Amino acid sequence: MRNAIYISSGIGNALLLVPLIKKLKDQGHLTALCTSEFGARHIFDGVKETLFDDIIPLESSVEWMKNTATFKRKFDGIYMDHFASRRKNMILSHINSKEVITNTIPIKLPGLFKSRIRKIEPEVGIHEATQYMRYISPEFNDSDLNEDLFRLRAKKHHSVSEGKYITIQPGSGNNIAPWKTLPTKKWTKVISHILENHTDLNIVVLGDDTETDLIQFLPKDDRVIKAIGKTELKDLPGIVAQSMLHIGNDSGIMHLAGCLGTPTVSVWGGSDPNLYGWHKVNEKKHKILHYDLGCGPCSRWIEPNHSKVEVPSMCPDFKCLSQISVNEIVKNVDSFLNP
Repeated sequence: MRNAIYISSGIGNALLLVPLIKKLKDQGHLTALCTSEFGARHIFDGVKETLFDDIIPLESSVEWMKNTATFKRKFDGIYMDHFASRRKNMILSHINSKEVITNTIPIKLPGLFKSRIRKIEPEVGIHEATQYMRYISPEFNDSDLNEDLFRLRAKKHHSVSEGKYITIQPGSGNNIAPWKTLPTKKWTKVISHILENHTDLNIVVLGDDTETDLIQFLPKDDRVIKAIGKTELKDLPGIVAQSMLHIGNDSGIMHLAGCLGTPTVSVWGGSDPNLYGWHKVNEKKHKILHYDLGCGPCSRWIEPNHSKVEVPSMCPDFKCLSQISVNEIVKNVDSFLNP
């Protein structure tokens, strides 16, 4: 078998494809078609597993023209998540595969290009990884999710801390997703609590270049290692794998921690923990804090709740996040750090 799969969105979505990627790799040759504007494929540069036999970058117009002009591979199947299922990708895939497997068909896709599509209907309430495992195993359910399906091993990385540490990401969504991000002042209080009550631990604060403004709100303490904007994607697996615990919002680094076996305490606002949350993989190892106020989840690709706002960023109060207290967070953090 010769298959391909799109890596088309952020780090988190790429990592939730790992169980499907592993299964496709077991079937034969697997190519990654990389259209992610966030460069999500580079997160796999930091793991030991060889998940793809070859990688085709399609992240820029130049790469697209260069690669598609000589794109003569004939795949048995090309697999797309919701975010990859765009008209341009569909047309290219139709030409170069016997079958396109997806859960979303663009409304304006010409009928000519629908003949080889096998659509797997998505289902509300089912985890994203399960949605994609059903591409090849129709009877797969959330109860079948387990850590082994996601397990990745990090390549060795020089330590960012001389002693034991935890990781935390106070930002999320490239700093443009307020419905996913707890107010920074609350994370500052969480960090201060850890500094005071867990004196043997350092705190590595992670984030990308868009989150550097958060540095000014961090406690000025030598045990707080400010790595925001200072790490490449390929370095993150090695850093997170050595962490005793990862704390943060719904983010790519949180999903990376899950794949690496690092416990997590995560905060959820407008996005759907039942679609993306790691508690469905191991509820003892991954704790989520989430308030269902009846107006969410307003941010998910399958049937978002628009009862309050049409677009998550338009929410006037982000009350689902303001309901989450510092005390609730540190209680869960302490449960991991005080065995």
